[in-house]
Amino acid sequence: MELDFYYLRYKILITALVFLGLYILVKSIKDTGVIKYLAEKFKPKGIPIKNVEGDKNVEKDIPKEMELTKKVLAEMDKETVKPFLRLKLTNEKTSILGSKVGGIPYIPSKDAIPFDSEGMPLRMLAQIDCRELSALPDFPQVGLLQFWIGQDESLGLFTKGGSKVVWYETIDDQITKAQVSTWLAEQPQPSEESWFPVESEYGVSFTKDEEPMSMEDVHYDQIFVKKYNALTESDPIEGIYDLSEEAYEIIEEKHIGEGHKIGGYPHFEQEDPREEKSKQTVLLLQIDSEYSEETPVEWGDAGVCGFFCTPENLKRRNFSKVLYNWDCG
Repeated sequence: MELDFYYLRYKILITALVFLGLYILVKSIKDTGVIKYLAEKFKPKGIPIKNVEGDKNVEKDIPKEMELTKKVLAEMDKETVKPFLRLKLTNEKTSILGSKVGGIPYIPSKDAIPFDSEGMPLRMLAQIDCRELSALPDFPQVGLLQFWIGQDESLGLFTKGGSKVVWYETIDDQITKAQVSTWLAEQPQPSEESWFPVESEYGVSFTKDEEPMSMEDVHYDQIFVKKYNALTESDPIEGIYDLSEEAYEIIEEKHIGEGHKIGGYPHFEQEDPREEKSKQTVLLLQIDSEYSEETPVEWGDAGVCGFFCTPENLKRRNFSKVLYNWDCG
């Protein structure tokens, strides 16, 4: 009985020490600002985090922030605007030489089929009749521009040679759809479930438009912050996530780069893979997820795909160093 009593006291003492240790650990984390750091590090995309544990409770002037944000956006609307072509996918069947997403592409011979480093053929994601690109400066105006990607689980993103952009300046109009279909069928096919984002062949219609820089663009935050802080000395910010949720939603509503397009500014579900010093500022093509019954496109979980090159390489028609990226939520 006496031993049981001492054992009980021992368990109580150990439990008390454990809770005391946890209290000291939590308090030290709070005091050193680690929680704030972790909250900022892992905060959900697009949701500003305010007054996290360890931060000072600063009273924000939300109407002022919203007013300043609108002024900055008005400036950026003028200074960063770019032309682009909005793409609408249709159920119209196209010829082998037409603009399309998915389906059978034009190729001049069987040897023109691109392969990745694993020996697997790429698959054509999109083909653009360049006569449709007259509204975009420096883009080719003749021939066909094609975008090919891998057929593995990553859709070529993590495979060497997993994507390729091809421009055919001249076309052999003797090539038939039946010929190309035969050439493609002779190639090795993926043994696993198809991850390709497009199940069928869609036609494409083009609408000229223009847009300011999207908030997802790697250069956006720096430009916005500089302009915003120039308008206020009392409440400077370090990034757009420092804004109130109300001010942030104004940006999200006006400067979002979603949709299928050629030119303009990109959209990302995660983050821009380019660095600020990157010269790959031309958006050659963006194919977004679309959940319509007629023309569904799915990049993982509501993802988006983009191809980028430098203005110099676009003018030179050099598509050998194109950045290919897709991500999802």
